[in-house]
Amino acid sequence: MNILRPFIFLALLSGLALGAPALRAQEPAGHAQAKPEAQPEGHEARPEGHEAQPGGHEAKPEGHEGAAPEGGHEAAGEKHGGGHQALHLFGMELQAPGKFAVQAFNFALFAGLLFFLLKGALSSAFKARAKELEDKLSQAERERAEADAQIAELEGRMAGLQAELAGIMAKAETEAEAEKERIIQSAQAEAAQIRAQTGAEIDYQKRAAEAELRTLVATLAVEGATRRLQNQVTGDVAARVIDQSIQQVGGAQ
Repeated sequence: MNILRPFIFLALLSGLALGAPALRAQEPAGHAQAKPEAQPEGHEARPEGHEAQPGGHEAKPEGHEGAAPEGGHEAAGEKHGGGHQALHLFGMELQAPGKFAVQAFNFALFAGLLFFLLKGALSSAFKARAKELEDKLSQAERERAEADAQIAELEGRMAGLQAELAGIMAKAETEAEAEKERIIQSAQAEAAQIRAQTGAEIDYQKRAAEAELRTLVATLAVEGATRRLQNQVTGDVAARVIDQSIQQVGGAQ
């Protein structure tokens, strides 16, 4: 489009140049029609001014007022009309329709010539523009396809992440359940061990208490027997009996 701008500007200037003579040809016709109407009024005003001059001084300004503007307008019209030339074709002066037809023919001829000269450039420009639009459309289609592929890839990744998250949650639940069972079993084993240790300690304390009780009973029995023998037997016999009793008690233990 940047290549066509100088040619478009040139075409506009040419159209304006061709339209200017038509406007100049119409202006003299308008002044020519106005000029005959102004001249009789000026001639009529002059006799009135001359007739009123002998009658008094009041009529003189009227005569001068009527004649001066009319004469000035006539001179201005002649001066303005003489500045333009009529448009002739084959020795004949053309009127407004003919002038317009000539101008239209000139414009059509110039437009056709301009189109013929710019046809290659316009065709190349349009082809380049069409190629540019096709390239942009193809690029947009490629970008859209890439975007769709990326979206599909992201959706696949999201689905994979969701499946992975579900697997992690299931694994965590399984591991938590296994850890729970392990802790329960460990606690049960530890409790059983504590119960076993407590039972063994109780058995040991029980056996120790029974042994101590038997020793105390034996000691009390010996002491009681000794006192009874001492009360019943005296002298060497008592001593021998005590020794025998002690030996018997010791053998019983």
